[in-house]
Amino acid sequence: MRVFQIRQKFLRAAFLTLGLLLFSSLHAQKVAVKNNLLYDATLTPNLGFEWRMSDHWTGGLSAGYNPFTFSDNKKWKHVLVSPEARYWFCDIFAGDFLAVNAVYSHFNVGNVKFPFGLYPSVKTERRQGDMVAAGASYGHAWLLSPHWNFEFEVGADVGYTWFDRYECAKCGAKLGTDKKAFVMPRLSVNFVYVIK
Repeated sequence: MRVFQIRQKFLRAAFLTLGLLLFSSLHAQKVAVKNNLLYDATLTPNLGFEWRMSDHWTGGLSAGYNPFTFSDNKKWKHVLVSPEARYWFCDIFAGDFLAVNAVYSHFNVGNVKFPFGLYPSVKTERRQGDMVAAGASYGHAWLLSPHWNFEFEVGADVGYTWFDRYECAKCGAKLGTDKKAFVMPRLSVNFVYVIK
């Protein structure tokens, strides 16, 4: 019950912040819609929105949802929400930027082999729980046309997760509960449409 209350409070705060940022900057008349191609590669549908707050600042919100279970009960089910603020060195939506972000995710992951040896125990057990994180990143946006951009972003997030552990078999026995701090990489390759 406590986890559900924490999740509700975090989501409420994220949407309240988003609403305040969005409504305070509606006069900006510059909004972008984006899709993270790397996230698509994990079969996770995702969409992000970003809007101008001033000459050098934008605010944004990205979300992803993966409801799929594959053969051998392999799954990386999750919902993820990530608000972000960016400082652009020249013009917004063009050139270099620095960003800070927050992340919330509810997940159900099991029987998955992650690249580079990340999270090796998820190959042999299923984990279901929540995580929160915050981080910073650097990125660059290339103008492809007056409305289309291509964006690359790299950084790191520091966070905390709490989850239940289960045997990998479908409906496997509960092995225990765990919680831990972590550091994870942040990498985005976004295709962006700018609405002027």
